[in-house]
Amino acid sequence: MIDGPRSVSYEGFAGLVETAAASLRGRGLQPGDAVAVAAGNSLELAVLLLACARARLVMVGLNTRLAPPQWEWMATYMQVRLRLAEPAHLLEGALDLASVLAEAPSRTWAYQVDQQPAEDETYAVVFTSGTTGRPKASQVVHRCSVHSAMSYQRVLQLQPGEVTAVLFGLYYISAMHAHVLPAFLAGATCLLVDTQSPRAYVDLLRRHRVSWAYAVPSWWRLCLRELDDLPALTRLAAGGATFPADLQAALRERLPGVALLDVYGLSETHSPGCIATDADLRTRPGSVGRPLPCMQAEVRGDDGAVLPAGEPGGLFLRGSLVTSGYARDPAATSAAVVDGWFDTGDIARIDSGGYVTILDRTKDMINRGGSKVFSAEVEQLLRQHPAIEDAAVVGVPDALAGEAVAAYLVTSAPVTVAEVRAWVRERLADHAAPKVVEFVDALPRNALGKTDKQALRSQAARS
Repeated sequence: MIDGPRSVSYEGFAGLVETAAASLRGRGLQPGDAVAVAAGNSLELAVLLLACARARLVMVGLNTRLAPPQWEWMATYMQVRLRLAEPAHLLEGALDLASVLAEAPSRTWAYQVDQQPAEDETYAVVFTSGTTGRPKASQVVHRCSVHSAMSYQRVLQLQPGEVTAVLFGLYYISAMHAHVLPAFLAGATCLLVDTQSPRAYVDLLRRHRVSWAYAVPSWWRLCLRELDDLPALTRLAAGGATFPADLQAALRERLPGVALLDVYGLSETHSPGCIATDADLRTRPGSVGRPLPCMQAEVRGDDGAVLPAGEPGGLFLRGSLVTSGYARDPAATSAAVVDGWFDTGDIARIDSGGYVTILDRTKDMINRGGSKVFSAEVEQLLRQHPAIEDAAVVGVPDALAGEAVAAYLVTSAPVTVAEVRAWVRERLADHAAPKVVEFVDALPRNALGKTDKQALRSQAARS
């Protein structure tokens, strides 16, 4: 594992984890106790996450892009027993992360089979985006993490000596499951990344000869101008939002020979649920692939009945990646997971070959006078316009139709409102054309880098 100028072998890393687990137990922490931490990607944060798993504690990772009052709410909600932070992050009542991890005498790895935790034991929580209210704390459990890591490795086929770049924060579900754990399985190298500069990030990919990289689509769009001379890069994935066709084309032009992947999943599925391979993206455009071998998917109508192939409806997933629930929220757990089936909150269709296409988030679908408008479909179309660089579509109140389509556009060349509406009308149903068109310098992003549609709805309500 590499963290800036520091590097450690997995044997050395295991020793650090054992020492840190002893240090945490030495503070009187008991199994099930929660430990909150505010820190950027670092060797210490990676050690803490595995040390919590080793000591049967629960790590509460705090997104460093959130504000201290949000951290305080999360820490209080989880009833944390210990607060840790790096000096750069002002978490009230926190002790220095590095100092606490090194309190016990240095140890080597001493795992015994009889110390194995229960498969469904929680060792961390990941807070959801919270776009519809307070975020929920999705439980991260051992069984699901093992299956997630194996699922990624089955697709990636990482080899010893390869390097994976961990851009996602280690408090985020995909950092551990798409990078760290598959690298453990393969004997590959993890490069911990802690930068928000596209140029610095691409320079790290180049300098460390990274072969596997994964980010949200908006990040890859920011990196486009920097992406060249990366001969070691063989696999590149996007996830967390729709992977637009125009971005795929631009990446293929900049990085010929690099296999693209589209990862669909949620915190509640320990990162993946479906993965579209490079071949899938070429032959089934718009699809996120088929469910992983350990997962099942079905689409249901409003009455709960399973719909036939090709019909749009609510997407449900079941399998060994689905969380055991939300911490301290049995009502939310029972509403989201019924008989093992998890309600993703997404609208999708599944074709006769089992390929899943995500149409929208349920809360983002627009009801235009009884006609359904899928915002993701309109966004995808708008981004194909030569003058439109990025787009976000939301529903806004409308006196006649209930909701109207509002489009917020980042442009690279002049384009008129009439041209935007005509572009949509000529390619989709008339009711999908935006009634409101706003040109903006940039789209708002939430703490995970996804488009903040709630902020756009609030903006529309004020105007």
